[in-house]
Amino acid sequence: MNNAAQTRAIQLAVIVGSLRAQSYSRKIARALAARAPDSMRCRFIEIGDLPLYNEDLEGEDPPRAWSTFRAEIRSADAVLFVTPEYNRSIPGCLKNALDVGSRPSGKSVFKGLPAGVVSVTPNKLGAFGANHALRQTFVFLDMPVMQQPEAYISTVADLLDDKGGVKSSETAGFLEKFMSALEDWIRTIRPDDASFEAFMRQREKIAEDYVNGDAKSLEAIVTHAEPATFFSPRGDHLQGANAVASRYERDARNFHEGGSTDLEVLQSSASGGLAFWTGLQHAEARMGKNGETTAMTLRVTEVFRFEDGAFRLVHRHADPAKAG
Repeated sequence: MNNAAQTRAIQLAVIVGSLRAQSYSRKIARALAARAPDSMRCRFIEIGDLPLYNEDLEGEDPPRAWSTFRAEIRSADAVLFVTPEYNRSIPGCLKNALDVGSRPSGKSVFKGLPAGVVSVTPNKLGAFGANHALRQTFVFLDMPVMQQPEAYISTVADLLDDKGGVKSSETAGFLEKFMSALEDWIRTIRPDDASFEAFMRQREKIAEDYVNGDAKSLEAIVTHAEPATFFSPRGDHLQGANAVASRYERDARNFHEGGSTDLEVLQSSASGGLAFWTGLQHAEARMGKNGETTAMTLRVTEVFRFEDGAFRLVHRHADPAKAG
C-alpha cells in the first residue's frame, strides 16, 4: 500500500447574495473566511455580471460570464452562501446564479456539492425567510446542506465596526465554530485522499476474505445503485448493480480457505465523491474442486462512489498480468 496521503485543502466557493460593495452580507462573509480553518481555501465568486438566465442563450456559445461561473463552481469542493433577505426571500441576483449554475438540464454544477448557509440582516428576525428559501432550492439542486449550527445573524450593524471588523469575541467565536463545523460537514460528504487511504486498508482485508471464499465483507461495499460494471479476468463483462453483485458472490465460491493476497497500489486518488485505485493484485489462491494452490497476478482498476456515508465499489476491471 501507498504511504498515507496528505489531507487536501478544501476549496470553498463563497457566494454573497448582495451586490452592494459594503453590504453587511459581504462583511460577514469576509469575517467567516478570515476564521476558516487552515485546511480550507475560501474563494469569493462574484455573481453581479451574470446575465439573466434565458434558455435561448444556451448552445455552443453561451454567455462567457455563465461559462466562467460554472467553471468556478466545478472547481470547488463546496459552497458557502451568505445572503441578506429581500421580501422574505433571497435576492434576485442569487436566484439567477442558482438558475445559471443548474442549467443546462442534467448538467448542474451544484449537484452533490455540500453547502453552508448564513443569513444576515440589520433587523431582528435573522433573515430566517431567506435562509429557508435558499435551503428549499437545495432539495432540487441535490446539495446536502449543513443543518447545525444554523446561522441567522440579526442586528448585524451592531456587530461590526466601521471597518467591517467583528466587535465581540462571542460573535467571532460563533463564526469560527460555524466554519469548523462546515469543514467537518464537507469532509463527511466529500471524503479526501486520506480517508480513501484508510478505506483501502479495509479493501485489502476484504480481498483477503474473498480469496478464502468469503464474499460477505465484499458485499458490504458493493453498490446497489446504477451504474455498475465488472470486467472479469476471463474476458467477459457485465453491467447492472444487481447482476454485478450476484456475480461477485457466485465467483467467490470458486475459492477455498487457505488463500492469501495483497494489493500493490500503483495509483490512487479520491475527489468529488469518486475514488479509484489501479495496480496489481498478487494472490496464492486455492481453487477448483480439489482446492489446488494457484499463483496469480492480476492487473486491477477499481472505481468507487461515495454513497450514504461510505465508499461503494461501482467498477472493477481485472485481467491476468502477462509475464515480462
